[in-house]
Amino acid sequence: MELLIFFATVGIKINDLLAIFSVVSGFILLFGSYSNSDLANYSLVGLFLGVLFQGSMIITGILPARIGVFVPMTPLVANWLFGAALFMVLIRLVLRRGQPRI
Repeated sequence: MELLIFFATVGIKINDLLAIFSVVSGFILLFGSYSNSDLANYSLVGLFLGVLFQGSMIITGILPARIGVFVPMTPLVANWLFGAALFMVLIRLVLRRGQPRI
């Protein structure tokens, strides 16, 4: 339980940056001309960590009014941003499956 509280505390501080970074990098990957780059790995890591931190906050019941230090936002906004990033990653995956491999 202490580990979940630690993740929740870290998420309260940095989930604003993870949510914004995940959406921006997901948008770049979806509409940009990047086929295989490290940006996809960073986007997925940011998305995974953000969802882990948000889940830890929900499980432990530690939901503050504002999440983040740099761009304070409500937990609902962070959840929507992570959902949008996940949606863009899934759309990119579906579009990439239809392309022939070279």
